[in-house]
Amino acid sequence: MSSTAKSPRLALVRGTKVEFGDERTVVRLIEAQAARVPNDPAITFGDVTLTYREVDRRANALAGQLRDAGAGHGDFVPLLMTSGLEVPIGMIAAMKLGAPFVPMDVDWPAARIMDMVRAMAPPVVLCAGGTPPAELPAVITVDATTLPESDPGDLGPPAGLDDLAYGFYTSGSTGKPKCALNVHRGLRNRFFYMNKCFPERAGEVVLQTSTHVFDPTLWQLLWPLTNGSRTVVPRSTGLIDLASIIEVIERHQVTITDLVPSVFNVLVEMIDAEPSMAAHLRSVRDLVIGGEEMQAAAVQRFRALVPHVRITNTYGPTEAAIGMMFHEVRDADQEVVPIGLPIDNTCAAIVDGDMRPVQTGVVGHLYIGGECLGRGYLNEPAKTAAAFVDNPFAGLGTRRLYRTGDLAYLREDGLIGFRGRQDDQVKIAGLRVELGEIGTVLRAHPEVSEAKVVVHTEAEDKRLIAFVTTRGPVGPAELLDHARATLPAYMVPARITVLDAMPLLPNGKLDGVELARRASDRGTPAPAARNGDAISATERALAEIWTELLAMDPVTRSDNFFALGGDSLGAQRMVLAVKKRLGVGISIRDVVRAPDLAALAARIAGGGAAAGDSPGRDLELPDDIRAAAPPLPGPPAHVLLTGATGFVGAQLLHDLLTTTSANVHCLVRAPDVASGRRRLCETLAEYQLISRTPLDRMRVVPSDLTKPRLGIGEQTYEMLAETVDVIVHCGAVVNLVLDYAYHRKANVHGTREILRLAARRRTKPVHYISTLSVFGPAAYAGRMPIPELPAPDIEPPPDGYSLSKWVGEQLVVAAGERGVPLAVYRLGEVMPHSGTGVPNPRSLPDMLVGACLRLGVAPASPVVLDYTPIDYVGQMITAGVTTGASGVFHVLPPQAMLLNELLDSFSREFDLRTVSYREFWTMLEDAAQTGDPVYTRLLAAVPAAGADVDDATLLAELTTMFQDGSRVFSTARAAVLRAQNGMVSAPTGDEAVGRYVAYHRRLMRTVAPSATH
Repeated sequence: MSSTAKSPRLALVRGTKVEFGDERTVVRLIEAQAARVPNDPAITFGDVTLTYREVDRRANALAGQLRDAGAGHGDFVPLLMTSGLEVPIGMIAAMKLGAPFVPMDVDWPAARIMDMVRAMAPPVVLCAGGTPPAELPAVITVDATTLPESDPGDLGPPAGLDDLAYGFYTSGSTGKPKCALNVHRGLRNRFFYMNKCFPERAGEVVLQTSTHVFDPTLWQLLWPLTNGSRTVVPRSTGLIDLASIIEVIERHQVTITDLVPSVFNVLVEMIDAEPSMAAHLRSVRDLVIGGEEMQAAAVQRFRALVPHVRITNTYGPTEAAIGMMFHEVRDADQEVVPIGLPIDNTCAAIVDGDMRPVQTGVVGHLYIGGECLGRGYLNEPAKTAAAFVDNPFAGLGTRRLYRTGDLAYLREDGLIGFRGRQDDQVKIAGLRVELGEIGTVLRAHPEVSEAKVVVHTEAEDKRLIAFVTTRGPVGPAELLDHARATLPAYMVPARITVLDAMPLLPNGKLDGVELARRASDRGTPAPAARNGDAISATERALAEIWTELLAMDPVTRSDNFFALGGDSLGAQRMVLAVKKRLGVGISIRDVVRAPDLAALAARIAGGGAAAGDSPGRDLELPDDIRAAAPPLPGPPAHVLLTGATGFVGAQLLHDLLTTTSANVHCLVRAPDVASGRRRLCETLAEYQLISRTPLDRMRVVPSDLTKPRLGIGEQTYEMLAETVDVIVHCGAVVNLVLDYAYHRKANVHGTREILRLAARRRTKPVHYISTLSVFGPAAYAGRMPIPELPAPDIEPPPDGYSLSKWVGEQLVVAAGERGVPLAVYRLGEVMPHSGTGVPNPRSLPDMLVGACLRLGVAPASPVVLDYTPIDYVGQMITAGVTTGASGVFHVLPPQAMLLNELLDSFSREFDLRTVSYREFWTMLEDAAQTGDPVYTRLLAAVPAAGADVDDATLLAELTTMFQDGSRVFSTARAAVLRAQNGMVSAPTGDEAVGRYVAYHRRLMRTVAPSATH
């Protein structure tokens, strides 16, 4: 490589001029290798390896399909896919037609996808994996393993070196993503330089580490195919799992790959913590680093730990054919690693504001040029003209220069150093992000007036933190949903903070320093993270690790790592911290399957309840809980309700306020009355009840079921003891994965405190909302219907939630024996409202439905559901409260529903593909790697279809989760209560299910498609 300039001290640098002597494009080079080594391995994906002949012939067949669908020379071909064999074959097929391809992610928001597709106006879209938007034009669904190896005939004129080869969408400063277009000449030049930089060696194996929608994936997928090497495509998980990457490197003997500095830094931490891990990288000869500024300390530490690996720092924007500066890291690069020098046939200029070259050591604006440059931006002539300018420097040998927006300087040793950006563009895990685009999206929310996004660095991880001011009531959760519906996942802020006003400097300008300070402010420690009797030692240690790793408020035991802004790099660092601090090895998969703090802590501790956390003495009712003065006769004037912020509780609140004249006192976990009222209103709105609920008789009581006297002040507690006529105890913690210890305080101690209040001053009847799962799986093996009676001698259920409700029932029965009037309502599967179709999104059936819709499949199974609409449940319990009913009631429909029948109703609307449960579970497991709670919560709850579990055992486990209670439990007493109050049977017909389907149809139009697979 040579360097030339007008003056030795001017920052004008030109790479070596090289003539290649032919006009072959990259696709012709790949075809030449297919002819030279047809039987050599070309691409490996999972257990499938395609030879060069197979890749070439399948790409030919796909090119023929594209041609027959109307695509031809110059037409854009969107590749709407997830990572897999289809990506490289789709790229090659498009290039064979002379059609530029544009990789896109099927998990992007649907509106974003459609805007991009409309801009390209393609005759057809290639799709693989996930569920593409229904509004797409003609679609070819690709499965690389079933493509024929046929001769498509004439594919039209081949592409030339100056024809468009591909485009990649990048973040745009004005709020609109832009598509950078590149030509074949730049791609070939980069590949030829790589052949020179990494001379062809026997057995070269390249690992794809970049997602397919970012341009480094081009060299990882296509460069090896131009020189007879092999590329390895890992299965997409949505998370950066370095342990899995290392395993793939060792298994396939990978020799070269690419990492962004943020990922590379974590790799260094892993090897530093466990030096023996370096042995798994024996096959690696080269690491290419790019996408962000490299940290000298990390790279030098890696060179000391793994000295046989050569590291090359690369630089170049998407507009410049992957990258156009290289620098092999040296011993001398101890403080700063330069970005190096332009590669062959490219150049760079560092200039001042008047476009004059700066001198050595002076920071200026970096412009680049040469064969690397692309065509500009799709349908954006003004942006293209502003970024691609005429070259005024004759010695650089290029017609145009690209204004990168980066700041750089020419060092004394002749290398180029990087000095950051001159605008709001940042790199997050190597991905280009315009902060202005995120701000524009947030300001599009009708309640947002101002929005500013900053980058906060925590433990070397960069996180996007947004600050907004609003015109009306809107919270961070709603704003995050709004962002997810428009932006790809990597651009969604980790946290959004609502401010009364933006901080300003005395001159009226935004105070960026103050925003940066607030971005790093974690607040005061959360009581739940410090209270020794509310959190285990493992949970406390894990909470401290989270607080150190994340830019967030302090955590509680119910917080979700990914919901708090954690990402795959943060999860990787958490794995390291857990190993170092607790001496326990966990994996990224553990974090994905148990992202809640309590669940992950339980997994770390072994998953079982600690000694002393079994029911034991919890079954004993304290002596002071005994009936006092008798209850007042007549309909209740004051009702105490717990759990009103839950699905069943919200319906009960609505029914009690609309069908009675009573004041309803709601125990709400909140710091004050205003916050509690806001929570209740938000819950009623979520379930579409608020417009039909009179709120003037709703009373809010801040409280906590886990605390003595329910966490209520003495004066308020005594007032309730004196005035309340009846108690409806619906409040409970529900987690289908966690143990008894997790549920104990709220569900057992809380019930005990409710019974104590019921016996205080004058006796208050208690209506206890329970579950049929208190009987456990053994009950379903019997032949006689189980009567509606207290059952203190039944075998306790095995799971933590059901066991806590079983204990609660024993306490209620004991209180009844001491004179406290009681009614117990055992519920089955509480399903969507028969009128509105609104479900409980946290219920297992709806999580299953939601996952099926996003995955586009329906698992066939013998599962049967107790399909009991929530409005029917509400009417039954409210009737019992108002008429003073006592005893036990099984709230069930007369006939259950097959899960297959329910999913068939959705299939007619959403065109779901029927699959086996095992295939569904495998798809669910893959999708859960994204950290999306839609998948992770369901995956943690349903049976795992591992290789060691046979199908019969698997289906048996599945059926125990969804039982047909209508054939097991008597509903005679419930039928009498229903008849006495003029109620009809539970509405479970096609009309009710149709409303449920319609709800999800509306939801799928607005849900964040970044969670769609």
